[in-house]
Amino acid sequence: MTDHIPPSVGSSGHSLLSSLAGTTTADGTDLLATREEALTWLHAAGLLPDDAAISNSEHGALVRLRDALREVIDARAAGMAAPDAAARLSRALADGRLVVTVSPAGQAVLASSARASYSNMVAAIAIAVAAAW
Repeated sequence: MTDHIPPSVGSSGHSLLSSLAGTTTADGTDLLATREEALTWLHAAGLLPDDAAISNSEHGALVRLRDALREVIDARAAGMAAPDAAARLSRALADGRLVVTVSPAGQAVLASSARASYSNMVAAIAIAVAAAW
């Protein structure tokens, strides 16, 4: 079990979600376009330890997660529902393998039950979603 929650999640999660959604810009720049570019961004964002990497399939999953997140954020901002994007985002966030743990003081906390770096990163994003929305 891990509680690797980067500072970028913050108390509300909004900054992490905005930052991730903003990795594709209006001019077409995609900061996650390649696995290597994604690693650079993930390390800088504090979502992956410096010595961690992601596989090609994890890179594809990250891009799908980001795209679904952007669609849901855009729909929420417009006061609309985005059921397909919400379903895709929910499936992508499931890779985080979240569990609820209880501290000795009785505080409930979300944590990842996964050992893999990618799953822990997805858990951090899922926790940010839960905190923000």
